[in-house]
Amino acid sequence: MADSTPVDGPHRIHIRRTPGGVEMDVSHLIAGLLVALARDFDEDETGVADDLREIAALDRSARHQGGDSHATHERDARVDQLLDSLGGGAQFIYGQQVKALAATLLAAGQVTLMPGQREGGAAA
Repeated sequence: MADSTPVDGPHRIHIRRTPGGVEMDVSHLIAGLLVALARDFDEDETGVADDLREIAALDRSARHQGGDSHATHERDARVDQLLDSLGGGAQFIYGQQVKALAATLLAAGQVTLMPGQREGGAAA
């Protein structure tokens, strides 16, 4: 299966079959978020820089304290607030694109046996 773009808006999603499954490229959505962040930075350089520094500091603490620490929860909350201020990280898929995405994922995710591989996943 060649690369496919079953969702072309509002943010494109590209699907590519890989040896172990499927690669779903949502970089168009991420690019939009980065542009929004750049615009916010242009309007309020100090505020955006302070927010990012705070997230980085909380992340450093979270890595040392563990996954259920106060720092982890606070970092995640701050990231959610930042994402919300940029328009959110949700990917909306409408109408026929829902069916196209599902069909593309199902087709791309079909497991095929590699040469020399036996049924049931056992190596030859």
